[in-house]
Amino acid sequence: MKGSKILVFMLAVLLVVTMFAGCSKPAPTGEPAAAEPSGENQIKIGLSLPTQREERWVRDKEKMEEVAAQMGVELIVKVADANTQEQITQVESLLTQGIDVLILAPHDASASATLVDKAKQEGIPVIAYDRLITNTDKLDVYMSFDNVKVGELQGKYITEQVPEGKYIIMSGAPTDNNAKLFKEGAMKYIQPLIDSGKIQVITEQAVENWVPENALKIVEAALAANNNEVDAILAPNDGTAGAAIQALAAQGLAGKVPITGQDAEKAAAKRVMEGTQSMTIYKDTRALGKKAIEVAVALAKGEKLETNGALDNGKIQVPSVLIESTIVTKDTLKEVLIDSGYITEDDLK
Repeated sequence: MKGSKILVFMLAVLLVVTMFAGCSKPAPTGEPAAAEPSGENQIKIGLSLPTQREERWVRDKEKMEEVAAQMGVELIVKVADANTQEQITQVESLLTQGIDVLILAPHDASASATLVDKAKQEGIPVIAYDRLITNTDKLDVYMSFDNVKVGELQGKYITEQVPEGKYIIMSGAPTDNNAKLFKEGAMKYIQPLIDSGKIQVITEQAVENWVPENALKIVEAALAANNNEVDAILAPNDGTAGAAIQALAAQGLAGKVPITGQDAEKAAAKRVMEGTQSMTIYKDTRALGKKAIEVAVALAKGEKLETNGALDNGKIQVPSVLIESTIVTKDTLKEVLIDSGYITEDDLK
């Protein structure tokens, strides 16, 4: 009997050992080990853009989608089409979709403050992309170019070309804080010449929603009211510059009046080469879009951000990541735009 009991005990021990060995059995060759369900731990980023009407915003979207795919990040994109209420609705929808970070390029800098506050109530960090969101103390970081410097490049260039004469001064959409910064930078050079009497401003107007047709009407009205006498035009971006050139062309003045721009759009680069637009500003949206996704991932992981500036949004000094911009003229266009791969020579044909 004693021998039988020992045998039963040994069989029981062997059975237990076999069971545990089965539980830790490695996966057969060629089979993946057990993993978390696909996408369960994937970082999810919400992106709200104000428009796709302008080439530069198309580039931003394409680059962020490309980088997000490379990094294995889920990117949910919404485009407001220059409509504040539509952007509010879209962002509120994004906040219900389990996003880890919100990248928000506001159509209306001030109205978007409530969206930042709502995101923070949900524990979602917010990046203000390219346009500063004002009047909120909940914003995590602002990413853009040095927009005052962009305006300074425009103002310095145009006043060097035309140090005295009759000016049309346009600024961007009143709802866009960047428009304020661009003009602030440009007027550092223009205002002293106005004060000295060297520059006479025949029209000074903002372009609603950055719409080129609105810029066209401004310039047409100014030309009609001043017998086509204008010596320089401060246009805040390439779209408004193109509209201004259209108005000038109708009066046989295209290429005869120095005019600024920014964004280095393909059509603008072609106008610069042809001599109807004097300059543009190269802001590499590829670099900005890539950096935005990287910063969003870092925020999602709770990592410390490296910033290189801070901007006052009316409530706080917002930690900022600012990227340099470069002036482009006919003489530098090939080196700056073509050699960098931003555009091709075929784009200029």
